[in-house]
Amino acid sequence: MIRLLILAFIFFGCQSSIPKPKAQLALNYPIPQYKPFVSGCAFEFEHNQLAIPQTLSGCGITLDYAALNAKLYLTYFDLTKSSLDTLLLDFDKRLKIFGKQAVQIDESVYENNEQNVLGSCIIIVGNSPSNLHFFSTDTRKHFLTGALLFEAAPNYDSLSPAIAYIKNDVQKLFESIRWD
Repeated sequence: MIRLLILAFIFFGCQSSIPKPKAQLALNYPIPQYKPFVSGCAFEFEHNQLAIPQTLSGCGITLDYAALNAKLYLTYFDLTKSSLDTLLLDFDKRLKIFGKQAVQIDESVYENNEQNVLGSCIIIVGNSPSNLHFFSTDTRKHFLTGALLFEAAPNYDSLSPAIAYIKNDVQKLFESIRWD
């Protein structure tokens, strides 16, 4: 009888539920299709059709990623009227401000001597209000800088797929930018 009781205990006792693993968010973004954007300023580039360009005052542009709840803010400076050194210092200051919560900072550099384009794209890993910053220049006459902002609480783990998607668009911007 005791053997039967132990056997029943083992049989029914082993039927507990197994905890399920935490679900991973499956985000599927459309394959980017690029089209030209002529700014009316001294540059043009190709942008993802998912991003709607909106011209701001002067030569400021916003690429609105409504589906991602994000905006990429672009600002152009004429280096005959602004100092490259000052603009690079401002860029570094912006990185220090937004990088306070950084766990890591990743930089990718772009250089195309044939098209006279130099650039840098910075990803701030951590819960920063703005995780992606970049600039592109020819070092003599043109300087374009940008920052990505989400209309959401800064949570890098949740936003990293969207940041990576938009970083590819910034890479395409580097590859396609043409100065007038």
